[in-house]
This record gives sequence, C-alpha cells and structure tokens, in this order.
Amino acid sequence: MRRSLGRIVIVILLLPLYGWAESYHWQLVESPKSLRVGQSALARYECLFDGSATEYSIKLNLKENTDYAISILREQDRVVKGKRINSFELIITPKRSGSIEVNLDGTVEYVPPGAIDYNAHLGRDNISKEDIVETKTHLPSFKLIAQPNSAALIGNITLEARMDHTSVRAYEPLHLSLFIKGSGNLDQFVPYELNISGVKVFAEPPQKSLSPSKDGYSGEVRQEFALVAEKPYTIPPMRLSVFDTVHNRMKMLQSAPIQVEVSEGYDLSSLLDAPDLTDTSTLKRYAFYTMLIVFGVLLGEIARRLWKHRPRRKAAQFWEKAGNTKELVLMLALSGDKRYDAIINALESNTIGLSEAKKKLSTLTIEKEVN
Repeated sequence: MRRSLGRIVIVILLLPLYGWAESYHWQLVESPKSLRVGQSALARYECLFDGSATEYSIKLNLKENTDYAISILREQDRVVKGKRINSFELIITPKRSGSIEVNLDGTVEYVPPGAIDYNAHLGRDNISKEDIVETKTHLPSFKLIAQPNSAALIGNITLEARMDHTSVRAYEPLHLSLFIKGSGNLDQFVPYELNISGVKVFAEPPQKSLSPSKDGYSGEVRQEFALVAEKPYTIPPMRLSVFDTVHNRMKMLQSAPIQVEVSEGYDLSSLLDAPDLTDTSTLKRYAFYTMLIVFGVLLGEIARRLWKHRPRRKAAQFWEKAGNTKELVLMLALSGDKRYDAIINALESNTIGLSEAKKKLSTLTIEKEVN
C-alpha cells in the first residue's frame, strides 16, 4: 500500500507541536562493579520524560554476546508529579574474566496525536506501522571487572541429602533425594553422578523449580536416586564445589555419610503363611474350593457328551431338487452311479412314485456314509 502524502505532511507538521516537545533522558541508577564469571547481578536504568509522554513506548535491544548474558528482570512504568519514568531492572552475567564494558541501546516509538486523530476520522481503531516514528536511543554504558571462577555453581547455595529410611532388605530399592537450594546460577546445575561400590544406582534427571531473581535464579533443584544392593553399604558424602557470594570465597558443600543396613532377602515363609487347618472357617473355605473344582469337572464331562450327541445337519443332495419323476430319472442317470439303476427302473415302470424314490435314495446315502 502506498503512503498517503497528506498523512506524511500532517505528521511532519505536528511533530514540532507534539512529538518532540517532550524530551527524555536516561540515567544509570545501579550497576555492578565487580563480579565473578557466572555470577549475576542487577543493573537498573531509568528513562525520564519531561511530561506524561503517553505517546511514547520503549523497547530495549538486548543481545547476548561472548562477554556477558543479559535479560530483563522487571520493567516499571510510573508517573511522578506529571512526569513519566520508565524503570528497567536488568540481570547481567559475565561469561569471561577481565574488564567488560556494557553498551546497550533501544528503540523509542512515538505515535503523533495527529495520526491517532487521522485514523479515528477514517473509522480505524488501530495504528499502522506507517504512523509510528521510531528513534534509536543509547543507554549510559558502564564497566565491570569479571574475576575468574572455577566453580560450576556460584551464589548463596546449600546442599541437603534426604532418605526415607536406612534399613532395607536385599535388592529392595532405597530412595535418596538430593536438594540444591538458594539463589545464583542454579539453572546451570548438571546431574549429580553417584557411584557406590557394590550398589546399583538409578538416577532421575534433576527437577528444577526456579524463578528469575537479582542473583540469577532462586528456588531449588531436586534429584532422585534409587539404590539397590545385596549387602550393607555406606553412602559417601555428596560433594558440590560452589563459590559462596556471601563470604566471597570457594566453598565445598557436602552431606554426611549414611550407613545403610541390608538384611536378608524375602523367602517363601515370609511371603506366604501356612494355612491353619484347625480353624473351622479355613476348612470350610478349602471344602468350598474343592466342591467348585469337582463341579467344574462334572460340568465339562456333561458338555462333552452333549456335544457328541448333538443333531447334525445333513448335506443337501442333488436329487432333492427334482420336482417330478422325469427330472429325478434324468438326474440319477446323469450321475452315473450304478446303485441308482434299480430306482431308475422302478420309476420308469411307474412301480414307485417320486416321494418313495427319494426315501430310497436317502437310505442309500446314509448307508454310503456309514460304510
């Protein structure tokens, strides 16, 4: 669609009156000075307008790079004494050690009131891209020093191991739960590998219940284990190296060793109790079961005999379709069976009729089946 020249002229004429009458400026309210690699911190910006600036909207262009990762934690828009203030809280995490300069930019979108009136005049309730004036904006930059970090996790983190009990039978699974709680880069937790000699370990993937925070993420990570063994064993301390941001030092988190008692496995005597034959109710129950078995055998034998003597349907014979003696004589003669000669002669001499001939033929058929 081609742009309307009249619309463009209106927008240009109204810009000095409305658009740029309200200026704005950025200020850096808070930023980290020093972080460890993998540690997250809060950087806060404010965009202050001279008036209410209802025609303005701001979009930050946040792109990750090789130096740091950055994302928006919270955005707030408020008006104080008739002046609009846009606040942005950003989470920044360095990826490498050394000096890092953070340079951010964004886009300020402005919709002139004349464009709104123009669309309302045309009966439109939305604004097209042609009506929006976009201006690139640059936020104040800042520098931070990223210090080396060899720990996989960093933050205010705790470790805890829990078990439902410490005594099982041989080959009975024992459930172990590992909890990593606190705040920091918990999203970077990798599955814990537990190795115990003589024990088969089944591990589930970690379950993460996390939410963004000023330190990166806060919440807990839970990993479940099932341990199967034949003999008693000891679960060694579960260790995790972290950088403690509260005391600013490396720290080894570890649980206490756990001794697991393993008794003998299940046997037949522990699974099935021998029946008490002195109990009257037990004897009645067994007698009832015996009667059911005998009744089932008798019922099966009766069914077998009835099936043996069931009425059987005779197969239809070719001569049954004959409607008179001539048709019957012709059918029997064409069959070529010598046994039918006597009946053919009797029919031709009118000694027997059609029905009597069919009876004699039925007798011959039955004798053939028996033989």
